[in-house]
Amino acid sequence: MFIQCLSRLGLAAFILTVTMVAGNGTAQTRSSDDPIQLLDNFVHYTLIARPDLAEGYARQLLDSALSDADLAQMLDEGRVTEQRLDTAISRAQFLPELEDIVGELSTRIEQGRLDLARDRSRINEAIEMLTGTQRQRLLAQRRLLEAGEYAVPHLLRHMIETRDERLRLAAQDLLRDIGLQAVTPLAVALPEIGEARSQRIVCELLGEIGYPHAIPYLRQVADDSSMPQPVRNAAARAMGRLPGDSTLPLDQLYTNLARQYFDDATSLIAYDLEPTNNVWRYDATIGLTPTAVPTVIFGRVMAMKLTSTALDLNPEHDAAIALFVAANLKRQNDLPEGHTDPVYGEAQYSPEFYATVFGTRICMDVLGKALDIQDTPLVRDAVAALSKTTGGANLFAYGEDRQPLIEAIRYADRRVQYETAIVLGRALPQREFPGDNLVVPLLASAVRTGDRLFAAVVGDDDETRQIIGERLGDLRFDIVGSESSVASVRDSIDRSVGVDLVVLRMRSAQRAEDVISELRQIPSTMVVPILVLADGQDIPALNLSVGQDARVLVTRARLTDQAFENSVDQLMTRAAGGRMTQAEADAYAFEALDTLRDIAVSNSPVYELLDAESSLLAAMDTRDGAARMFVADILSMMDSAASQRRLFDAAINADEFDQVELLNHVASSVKRFGDRLQSRHHDALRDLVETSTGSVAEAAAELHGALNRPASTAVDLLPRPQLR
Repeated sequence: MFIQCLSRLGLAAFILTVTMVAGNGTAQTRSSDDPIQLLDNFVHYTLIARPDLAEGYARQLLDSALSDADLAQMLDEGRVTEQRLDTAISRAQFLPELEDIVGELSTRIEQGRLDLARDRSRINEAIEMLTGTQRQRLLAQRRLLEAGEYAVPHLLRHMIETRDERLRLAAQDLLRDIGLQAVTPLAVALPEIGEARSQRIVCELLGEIGYPHAIPYLRQVADDSSMPQPVRNAAARAMGRLPGDSTLPLDQLYTNLARQYFDDATSLIAYDLEPTNNVWRYDATIGLTPTAVPTVIFGRVMAMKLTSTALDLNPEHDAAIALFVAANLKRQNDLPEGHTDPVYGEAQYSPEFYATVFGTRICMDVLGKALDIQDTPLVRDAVAALSKTTGGANLFAYGEDRQPLIEAIRYADRRVQYETAIVLGRALPQREFPGDNLVVPLLASAVRTGDRLFAAVVGDDDETRQIIGERLGDLRFDIVGSESSVASVRDSIDRSVGVDLVVLRMRSAQRAEDVISELRQIPSTMVVPILVLADGQDIPALNLSVGQDARVLVTRARLTDQAFENSVDQLMTRAAGGRMTQAEADAYAFEALDTLRDIAVSNSPVYELLDAESSLLAAMDTRDGAARMFVADILSMMDSAASQRRLFDAAINADEFDQVELLNHVASSVKRFGDRLQSRHHDALRDLVETSTGSVAEAAAELHGALNRPASTAVDLLPRPQLR
């Protein structure tokens, strides 16, 4: 009995009375030291809609000394069936009083099931039972199928080492029945097993299971002249049973498989909803061994591993190199804080090193992949690498069919647009290209906009949208539009300089899914982070349908102001690098100004500097210090009366410290483009010359001279002789 098991484990019995208020009276949960009874009571009172009592029994159960495995084992030994428990949990999720505690209970039971299924001693015990009585065989088969991928190393070892033909055949049957989850570990082991009979059996199993990601491994064995011919023949026969083209070069087969891992093909991830998955290797001494890797980076780690194999076969395979670089960068980006990568975490060189060392062409391919999957952090990584390797000479070296860097300037993320504009601007191309007219305005926008953030709100009712708008305002967001539908808010979004965040609050999960789909069809919101505020009962469905998108965060509608801010920060950090800070905005502004100055000095035949004029004129009012002088320097290089006059107005009204430098910028403009000032400016300059002293007088005199005004206008400035 389960209670006897608890006694053997040394688990203390417990008695806890929980008093709950129900309606106008008081209900008490009965004291019990029987965990099975507690679980039965929780299920019973949940099913009869008594959440007050159900919560008490669930809390007693969770606060006990039971392990997760103990909780799961109760389902085998108690009165509560899995079906009855699942029904109770489903109902409890719709009861606010039970929503949190049932989530904890469900998580622990599920983890317990996994712990039991994957316990090595239980797996080996089950394998030994495969040749026992019919009841033992059935129990063993159930346990091993539940263990899935984790049973494969043990089954394979018994299949290779046992002298019991019945056990060998039973192990083969179980590997076949495990199916998909057995393919990768068996395929990894195949070339290394070193025993021809077992290799032939593994080839046959891979052919019978029937999944095409075994093809590269089978092809490797079939092509290996050092392998026994019967093994090579078995591998060739197995390939013939699998869907897919096995005639491609072997390095291409491995690269194609790597791309599927990079894209997180669900058929390649044994446990896509679990926190870790296994990267397998085979050692002749200890057999198959797993290395647990965080699931969020599992696909990237496998892509790197497989492209490395492809490059061992063909070092000139550019597509494999680019995929390795992209996977490496994305692996670094996706690894959660506090987690480690046991496979590539201690690599000698950084991902950024590989993004530059292979040259511009490879990095352009990486950028193209990032744009295709709309992965903003990866796009930024590729652009950053290109900023270190790209110039006018190799800007268009990628080819005529596609120019990813040019595509990136239209990507719906302000950071990407700014960074791409800086790269394209500094390259100073000598021929026109599609989108060249966007570079200078984007650089100017980086100077003018600063750290301002822009958001849109879509919600079913006015009051809710107003509340959301106020909360966003407190977080320094400017609301570009707040409407009940995407169609209504689209014009406002298109007229804005960009949108950094969209917040949704819809009455149903289906309506929220529809709005997200509509937003993803609009270029300006195709990759924008979306915060979905939902009712508790809608959250599971939304997480299932849209929660896998890193640019979408589903959370409860009823949040405190702090929780709302935390949700915004969490979403924007993982989707777009966080909210733009003042320091970050200033860095963009100075880089943009430096790039605009390069364009001005080079007299670029492609870029039109005047496209930045209106933004820079406005920046003279919003910027100060070094940034303002940087703006003034660029305005002095523009062939524009408006720029020259604005510089003079700024100079005449500046304090002495800035006045000299601004007067010098006006003089530079005059010397380049002639006198564009008006009579009021001439009069003001004359007054300044007459009334100023020191460095201001010197600067004013130089400007007066540059204007080449009639000499007579300054004759009365001549000193009078002081005769004694």
